[in-house]
Amino acid sequence: MKIAAFLGSPRAKGNSEILAMRVLDGAESAGLDTEAIALRKLRIKPCTGCDKCWQKDRPCVYQDDMTALYETIAASDILLFATPVYWYAPSATMKGFMDRLVIFNRPEGRPLIEGKAAILVSTYEEEGVTAVEPLVRMFELSFEYLGVELIEKILVGGVGPKGAILDKPGVLDEAYEIGRSLKTRSML
Repeated sequence: MKIAAFLGSPRAKGNSEILAMRVLDGAESAGLDTEAIALRKLRIKPCTGCDKCWQKDRPCVYQDDMTALYETIAASDILLFATPVYWYAPSATMKGFMDRLVIFNRPEGRPLIEGKAAILVSTYEEEGVTAVEPLVRMFELSFEYLGVELIEKILVGGVGPKGAILDKPGVLDEAYEIGRSLKTRSML
């Protein structure tokens, strides 16, 4: 079983990335194959809505780093999306990545993503859930549209400064345990 984590923070070792890596650490300890992809390091052009990918057997018009990610997504059982909240939405890096997932909605792409599980990891500066609700809803609707099941949400507020998540050891432990539990879930 494989879990691929797509790290959407433009900041290396930011709070959402640290939290996502704890999930992967737990998954690895349970024997799952893991991969972390820092989207900030890749060249992913924005979707233009040209609909070329909807033509039979035609790939996206862009031959950029997203091309390899399509294969990673198709080969994974669980997809982890990690992003900080920026203006009540995902980072621009994550949003651009999400927009390019449209290729999976075409008839030949649908079987490559449908039925997969997803985990959402998000951190934000404000306290309470109001700041993260629009982001969560965007992911819920996107996953529903693609036929992906959202199995876990790890949402942590009050962690604006870089590394602030390290002051929440209980949350880090919870993320690790969620990762460990993924093997058990796959056996059900």
